[in-house]
Amino acid sequence: MPSTLETNWRKIIATLITVTSVILAYSILTAGYEGFKNLASWKGAASFTVLLIGWFISAVRLKYLVGKIHGYRLSLKESMKARLLGGLVANITPSAIGGEPARAAFLKKIMGKDIEELYALTLYEVYYDVILVNTVALIPAFLYLPVSIPVVLVASFMIASWLSMSFLIKRNNNSSNSFLLKISARFPGFYERFVKFSNGYREISSKIGLSGVLVLSALTIAYNTTWGLATFFLAGDHHILEGVVAYYFMMSMGSIPTPGGSISSEYGLSIILPPSAVVSYRTLFYYSTILLGFLVATRELARKQG
Repeated sequence: MPSTLETNWRKIIATLITVTSVILAYSILTAGYEGFKNLASWKGAASFTVLLIGWFISAVRLKYLVGKIHGYRLSLKESMKARLLGGLVANITPSAIGGEPARAAFLKKIMGKDIEELYALTLYEVYYDVILVNTVALIPAFLYLPVSIPVVLVASFMIASWLSMSFLIKRNNNSSNSFLLKISARFPGFYERFVKFSNGYREISSKIGLSGVLVLSALTIAYNTTWGLATFFLAGDHHILEGVVAYYFMMSMGSIPTPGGSISSEYGLSIILPPSAVVSYRTLFYYSTILLGFLVATRELARKQG
């Protein structure tokens, strides 16, 4: 019987192999392999720099949220680490939504709060990504029908499901009539943790206020659009706006639970961008996130063992 660690490593390796295979297969089938050349040029370096700026803005958002809710002065350095660790986990798991437990665990080590409270905070954070990214993707998707039908369907489902779930959690008042509590009560080991989580989520929602919602929304759009701007150096003659829209399509389609967002992410980009740009941007965005997150994880592990 393999250990949990061995099992996880097998899943991680399988995910990396799947994503790499899909990118390579796409590059061959579409003759987009020329895009790999851009990664070794100034274009790749420029795009990577823009991606880093986006990560910085996302770290500012997390720092702001932690300070607003818990009054804790999280440093930008620690906030960046949390974001990159979350990005690492999200990219080696079935979908782009999956880094919240890693961020929550890292914040727990720093802040010492209950993991359920911090998981509620990171889930509230990603709520803005899901709602705003899919909303931005949904609007221009109608201009690219019928090839953008998958984007319309995925974005609509994600918006509706996350709005509904958030509404149900916020309405949970620990009473016996709570729909979610009735479900969680069937699992005794899970019930107490869910109560802490739901209470934490409701507290965040009540504390954030209109100004907080506006700041978080602005920062969410800012860093996602910045990541989209990184396509500019790789998309050739395509306009900068098209590259940004293609990024939002990629992130919306990446919600589909395929290993590392494979196939769905490539499809989202290919609705607008030429094959070479799809290959170069998808490769850079995916593997730079893994590399940065892996460096942070390695350093944190070394510090822990030291």
